[in-house]
Amino acid sequence: MAGKTLYDRLGGVFAIAAVVEHFSDQVLENPKVGKRSKNPKLRAWHTKDADGRMPGLKFMRTLWVCAVTGGPFKYEGVGKPLGEAHRELEITPDEFDEVAAELGRTLDHFKIPRREKDEVLGAFTKQKGDVTAGALAMAR
Repeated sequence: MAGKTLYDRLGGVFAIAAVVEHFSDQVLENPKVGKRSKNPKLRAWHTKDADGRMPGLKFMRTLWVCAVTGGPFKYEGVGKPLGEAHRELEITPDEFDEVAAELGRTLDHFKIPRREKDEVLGAFTKQKGDVTAGALAMAR
């Protein structure tokens, strides 16, 4: 196991895609951050054209996870840094934490070992400041 990337230890693109598929579906149904969210921007994002957007979102999320875990893929988003892509959704730190918790539950669902789970959650958490910048700017 020494020397293997997190990408390899997670099982590669197919295993990562399965995790992203489950995670994305769980977030959509999560009452705090999904289609019934009290945040009107998140709620609208998860309901208005969500069926048309979800396959591409799952693909982009899969690319992101593959890239940040050392896989052979490059993630460039949709032409915007993560903070810009999420700014208009005004995601609060609490909402971000709920998405992180959903990710943790998904990793548990797939029985991802503690070491790998912590590394994935660490990579995700590094994005918190950028992803929540829109809500923090609105609060000022």
